[in-house]
Amino acid sequence: MSGVEDISSNVHRLVELTSGMNASTATDSMSTVLDKCTVVLEELRTIQILSETHSEGLSDQLKHLENSIQEMESLFGRIDQLNDFVQKAKSDLDKLEKLYNVVDRQ
Repeated sequence: MSGVEDISSNVHRLVELTSGMNASTATDSMSTVLDKCTVVLEELRTIQILSETHSEGLSDQLKHLENSIQEMESLFGRIDQLNDFVQKAKSDLDKLEKLYNVVDRQ
Protein backbone atom coordinates (compact mmCIF):
# COMPACT_ATOMS: atom_id res chain seq x y z
CA MET A 1 0.00 0.00 0.00
CA SER A 2 1.13 3.53 -0.66
CA GLY A 3 1.26 6.10 2.11
CA VAL A 4 -2.00 7.73 1.02
CA GLU A 5 -3.76 4.36 0.87
CA ASP A 6 -2.47 3.51 4.36
CA ILE A 7 -3.78 6.78 5.73
CA SER A 8 -7.12 6.36 3.97
CA SER A 9 -7.40 2.83 5.34
CA ASN A 10 -6.58 3.99 8.87
CA VAL A 11 -9.08 6.83 8.67
CA HIS A 12 -11.73 4.40 7.40
CA ARG A 13 -10.98 1.99 10.26
CA LEU A 14 -11.17 4.86 12.72
CA VAL A 15 -14.60 5.81 11.41
CA GLU A 16 -15.73 2.21 11.68
CA LEU A 17 -14.49 2.02 15.27
CA THR A 18 -16.12 5.19 16.41
CA SER A 19 -19.41 4.63 14.61
CA GLY A 20 -19.76 0.97 15.61
CA MET A 21 -20.18 -0.19 11.99
CA ASN A 22 -17.73 -3.04 12.41
CA ALA A 23 -18.95 -5.71 14.83
CA SER A 24 -15.47 -7.14 15.48
CA THR A 25 -14.26 -3.84 16.86
CA ALA A 26 -17.14 -3.46 19.31
CA THR A 27 -15.06 -5.20 21.99
CA ASP A 28 -11.97 -3.03 21.43
CA SER A 29 -11.10 -0.90 24.38
CA MET A 30 -11.06 2.86 24.34
CA SER A 31 -7.27 2.83 24.55
CA THR A 32 -7.11 0.93 21.24
CA VAL A 33 -9.34 3.54 19.62
CA LEU A 34 -7.17 6.32 21.04
CA ASP A 35 -4.01 4.57 19.85
CA LYS A 36 -5.39 4.34 16.34
CA CYS A 37 -6.46 7.97 16.47
CA THR A 38 -2.94 8.90 17.51
CA VAL A 39 -1.49 7.01 14.55
CA VAL A 40 -3.87 8.77 12.16
CA LEU A 41 -3.02 12.16 13.64
CA GLU A 42 0.69 11.45 13.32
CA GLU A 43 0.24 10.49 9.68
CA LEU A 44 -1.78 13.63 9.02
CA ARG A 45 0.94 15.72 10.69
CA THR A 46 3.52 14.08 8.44
CA ILE A 47 1.45 14.97 5.39
CA GLN A 48 1.17 18.55 6.66
CA ILE A 49 4.93 18.84 7.12
CA LEU A 50 5.61 17.40 3.66
CA SER A 51 3.07 19.74 2.09
CA GLU A 52 4.59 22.76 3.81
CA THR A 53 8.10 21.74 2.77
CA HIS A 54 7.09 21.27 -0.85
CA SER A 55 5.16 24.54 -0.94
CA GLU A 56 8.16 26.43 0.47
CA GLY A 57 10.35 24.93 -2.24
CA LEU A 58 7.83 25.90 -4.90
CA SER A 59 7.65 29.42 -3.51
CA ASP A 60 11.44 29.77 -3.72
CA GLN A 61 11.43 28.43 -7.28
CA LEU A 62 8.66 30.85 -8.24
CA LYS A 63 10.62 33.82 -6.84
CA HIS A 64 13.71 32.71 -8.76
CA LEU A 65 11.66 32.34 -11.93
CA GLU A 66 10.14 35.82 -11.48
CA ASN A 67 13.64 37.29 -11.07
CA SER A 68 14.81 35.51 -14.22
CA ILE A 69 11.83 36.83 -16.16
CA GLN A 70 12.56 40.39 -14.99
CA GLU A 71 16.18 40.01 -16.10
CA MET A 72 15.04 38.70 -19.48
CA GLU A 73 12.62 41.62 -19.90
CA SER A 74 15.47 44.01 -19.18
CA LEU A 75 17.67 42.20 -21.71
CA PHE A 76 14.96 42.36 -24.37
CA GLY A 77 14.63 46.10 -23.77
CA ARG A 78 18.37 46.52 -24.19
CA ILE A 79 18.33 44.38 -27.33
CA ASP A 80 15.58 46.61 -28.77
CA GLN A 81 17.69 49.69 -27.98
CA LEU A 82 20.71 48.10 -29.65
CA ASN A 83 18.63 47.23 -32.70
CA ASP A 84 17.43 50.85 -32.96
CA PHE A 85 20.99 52.09 -32.63
CA VAL A 86 22.27 49.73 -35.34
CA GLN A 87 19.44 50.74 -37.71
CA LYS A 88 20.14 54.44 -37.13
CA ALA A 89 23.88 53.92 -37.60
CA LYS A 90 23.25 51.99 -40.84
CA SER A 91 20.91 54.73 -42.06
CA ASP A 92 23.48 57.41 -41.23
CA LEU A 93 26.19 55.39 -42.96
CA ASP A 94 24.02 54.99 -46.06
CA LYS A 95 23.45 58.78 -46.13
CA LEU A 96 27.17 59.43 -45.76
CA GLU A 97 27.92 56.97 -48.56
CA LYS A 98 25.43 58.71 -50.86
CA LEU A 99 26.91 62.10 -49.95
CA TYR A 100 30.41 60.79 -50.63
CA ASN A 101 29.36 59.47 -54.02
CA VAL A 102 27.80 62.87 -54.91
CA VAL A 103 30.92 64.76 -53.78
CA ASP A 104 33.19 62.25 -55.53
CA ARG A 105 31.39 62.74 -58.86
CA GLN A 106 31.92 66.48 -58.76
